[in-house]
Amino acid sequence: MPRDYGPHVLQRIKWSLLLGTALLFFVTSFFWQSPGEILAGLIRINLDPSPLITDYIVIGGLGAALWNSGLIILLGCWMIHMTRARLVGTLMAAVIMVAGFAFFGTNVFNVLPIIGGAWLYARFRKQRFGSVILAAFFGTALGPLVSILAFDLTYPLYISLPLSLMVGVLIGFATPALSGPFLRFHSGYTLYNIGFVAGVLGIISVSILRAYGHKIDSVSILSVNRPWQLTLLLIGIFSFMTIVGLFLNGWSLKGYGKLLGNSGRLVADFDILYGTALTLFNMGLMGFIAIVYVYLVDGPMNGAVVGGILSVAGFAAMGKHPRNTIPVMLGVLLATYTSPVMNHSNTSAVITALFATALAPIAGEYGFFAGVLAGFLHTTLARNVLGTHGGVNLYNNGFSTGFVAAALVPLLRTVRDRKEDREDA
Repeated sequence: MPRDYGPHVLQRIKWSLLLGTALLFFVTSFFWQSPGEILAGLIRINLDPSPLITDYIVIGGLGAALWNSGLIILLGCWMIHMTRARLVGTLMAAVIMVAGFAFFGTNVFNVLPIIGGAWLYARFRKQRFGSVILAAFFGTALGPLVSILAFDLTYPLYISLPLSLMVGVLIGFATPALSGPFLRFHSGYTLYNIGFVAGVLGIISVSILRAYGHKIDSVSILSVNRPWQLTLLLIGIFSFMTIVGLFLNGWSLKGYGKLLGNSGRLVADFDILYGTALTLFNMGLMGFIAIVYVYLVDGPMNGAVVGGILSVAGFAAMGKHPRNTIPVMLGVLLATYTSPVMNHSNTSAVITALFATALAPIAGEYGFFAGVLAGFLHTTLARNVLGTHGGVNLYNNGFSTGFVAAALVPLLRTVRDRKEDREDA
């Protein structure tokens, strides 16, 4: 039988998971680099322009990348603590996903102005910061824009640095204002709503910069290795989630069928709906599925792929589960296997499969084949929208999923309604 633990105990367990992950990153980093090397690597990471895709394992070393992610986790935990918000599934997803992107694009320097802008928005609207904290977290997708303005333009630092901070604040201010209206565009059928917001803001920003003669392009600075130690680290985190979830649920899967029956459409907070035990188990299981996918397609284990794996596990607290994600991943695999210009095992294809799971609500609502179709269409679109924002939006796949959901869901709904009409006739 599931164990009956009080809410305070469950909160401590979730806090222990986040803080323990940060501590694990800090401690294990010293197996790869010395303290001096880590410090030097962190400096390089924070001074890098960081357009998509910039692998921080290449820029600063694995130890520095782990420290960067751990620091972002601590920053997220501090924000949640200061707002006195209850640590639920949405916030766990936000912290873990941003920690994943700290392996390839976000760092302390480029996220703070955006978070500050979200705080100013809350003050301007006379709201609690806790009401916009999710937008503050996910708005850091435009962190590379801050870094590019600061370190990659031809202006002297005394001009570029204040400009970058000002733009970061403006981005942070605009993100919560746009997140609600943009949600209606895709009706919650992509879990990465802020990715779509960031894509639009990124296009506007890059268009202005290009109009003034600045070249803003994506890059491909990637490690092609697959260190077993890094895989083992992720396995340890997901094993902890899975085992603790099973323990809290009385070593059973009772109730998990109900979770699998949820479409995942925004906002589906599994922690609130189904409890901490099943949520942690689902997060660990989805993390393992993501790792297995990477190995099945013989993909690398670099910073971008680690970020994708963590995003899958994080959003398993608010929408993703095996039933609604596997069809989407199969759709991506179908597209990359059959295309003569795509390679299913390179980093771009692998992270497309991982981040395409943002379309899980389509499979959850309309079935297996709809999920495969969504993944297939997303694959063809994601590789073409990158140039529109020049790599300043880390959630490029989130941007693409917004268009796929907006275009596909009305068609699927029409087919379903027609089918139901025929059955009723």
